[in-house]
Amino acid sequence: MGVINTEVNALLERPAIFADLINGLLHGGQQVLRPEDLTPLPLRQGIVVEEDGRRKAVEKTGDVRMKAENDIYAVTFFDETQAKVDYRMPVRNMLYDALEYHRQLQELEKGHRERGELKSPEQLLSGITREDRLRPVVNLVLYMGENWDGSRSLHEMLNLNRENERVKELLPYIADYPLNIVPVRAIENPENYKSCLQQIFTMLKLNQDKTKLFDYVKTHRDELSRMDSVEISAAFAMMGARKRLKELVGRREKGEEIGMISALEELILDGEKRGEILGEKRGEKRGEKQGEALLAALNIRLLEENRLDDLRRASSDRTYRRALYAEFGISRDTLPENTV
Repeated sequence: MGVINTEVNALLERPAIFADLINGLLHGGQQVLRPEDLTPLPLRQGIVVEEDGRRKAVEKTGDVRMKAENDIYAVTFFDETQAKVDYRMPVRNMLYDALEYHRQLQELEKGHRERGELKSPEQLLSGITREDRLRPVVNLVLYMGENWDGSRSLHEMLNLNRENERVKELLPYIADYPLNIVPVRAIENPENYKSCLQQIFTMLKLNQDKTKLFDYVKTHRDELSRMDSVEISAAFAMMGARKRLKELVGRREKGEEIGMISALEELILDGEKRGEILGEKRGEKRGEKQGEALLAALNIRLLEENRLDDLRRASSDRTYRRALYAEFGISRDTLPENTV
């Protein structure tokens, strides 16, 4: 797991933050899920299968797992944090969900057998009763990149000619598995979130415009100044500021105090410096292009008039070249627009 995923997961492992994420995404900001309704689940999931007479463990490690139980629903929430597109994601998440449902079945069977409740042949075969029910699994993919260009469902990954009539007949019998992609850089209605996620998601929307981001920082200094080091690191991870994130993590590991306001101001200043340097480089390239265009125009005029001696001298004598520019009226103003 990369440093970006690690920092975001450290934030989402907090029940208050995870509950706020679910309430904002799924319930329009209504406080349906409370932090006390959540119980962390083991991140490692696995089953033992038999293959060629040998028992083999199949294990997968996820990012954040929470069991939610209140008077409204009993659900298992998964969060998969992705800094980059994973083209395997529909199959990965399908396996995670299957392992969780299998774990619930094992849990039910264990309880029934300990209490001696399995009586009928069907119950003894299944390990559960007809009345047993599983907790639904809600699997969210929290994506921090710019554009998810991978498959959004299992069907999209399958090699199927959907124009073929026989394939169309087959398609309804092929199970699909859609992904729940949450692009954090395009979260709608940040005001639906009541925790630091409101400030983080708002800054993500403003991250491409440093002026608007700076204005937001100035007007929300109180809220931002209350963010702790875990929240700050997660914010910078989602914003894609990898260099700044590594610096912040290093400072945190050394026990140094990290302030969101100063960290953001440094980030904005870095962006401005990069913009100035880029502008200077572009100016240099534009100047070189203009110089080449001026010389090319002068050479054409000298060749047209068969002034070969002047052409040779102008190639190495800048002062003489300038005099010839003046003689022929060649300047940047007379160059075509696409060379300026």
